[in-house]
Amino acid sequence: MKKVTNIKWDTDGDQSVFDYLPQEIMLPEQFSKENYVDEDGRFGEAERNAMLDDISDWLSDQYGFCHDGFEIKEL
Repeated sequence: MKKVTNIKWDTDGDQSVFDYLPQEIMLPEQFSKENYVDEDGRFGEAERNAMLDDISDWLSDQYGFCHDGFEIKEL
C-alpha cells in the first residue's frame, strides 16, 4: 500500500480551506506498481512518472483542489 504525504495544496492562501484538506491519504489499490509495469514487467522511470501523474490527477479530482507536489510512502 501507498500513502500520499506532505501534500502542498494550492488554496490561494486560504488557511481554513488548507486546514480542512487532508495532509495524508491512503491510496486506492489502482495505484499499485503492478498496474504500471511495462510489457516486460518492469517498473522504470516512465512507468513511475505515469503513476505519479495519475495520482496527481486523482488528488485534484477527489478533493477539488490543485496541488504543488506531494510525497509517496510505501507501507
